Amino acid sequence: MKNTEMTGWKQRTAQRLSETYPTDERTQRVNEKGLAACGAVAYLYVAARIIYVGIRGSIAVPELVLLFLMMLVLFGVNRQNDVHELPLVLWRRLDPAPAAKGGRIARYALNALVYAGLFAIADLIFGINPVEQTAVQIAMDFAIGLAVWFLVDLIYYEHKIKQYNSYIAGLEAEENDLS
Repeated sequence: MKNTEMTGWKQRTAQRLSETYPTDERTQRVNEKGLAACGAVAYLYVAARIIYVGIRGSIAVPELVLLFLMMLVLFGVNRQNDVHELPLVLWRRLDPAPAAKGGRIARYALNALVYAGLFAIADLIFGINPVEQTAVQIAMDFAIGLAVWFLVDLIYYEHKIKQYNSYIAGLEAEENDLS
């Protein structure tokens, strides 16, 4: 954010900080990469801690709260800086074209299949559900997981695609207005 876009105390604080801690763009980029690496390490630690505590039979409430707060901060920073990226599903970017909606839905179904299968396997191994493990119970866990993951993926990712498309349309309209 440029100083001309800020008003009031934000501008004065930014000016005081840049006078106190002068940096060039390269140093700032390196510091940002360092902070991103620290965040990734913290995220991996929290995830490993949640798994460790879960295996021991407890619920890692402080770690879950920290994970939620980390995701909330990342969401806030992206929203503040107006970042619109195409989401990744199974390590591939989604195609935002309206004609590609069928392919996106197939991708959501495959993603839900993977997550539901992983949950069913984890339930078999670790006994996540306290109900007796029968073939019917495992099939129900799988079917419910498949339906829930598919609906969550469909709603969330289609909303992200809609936001991305409207952002790109706004950029194109702004570009056409300038010419």
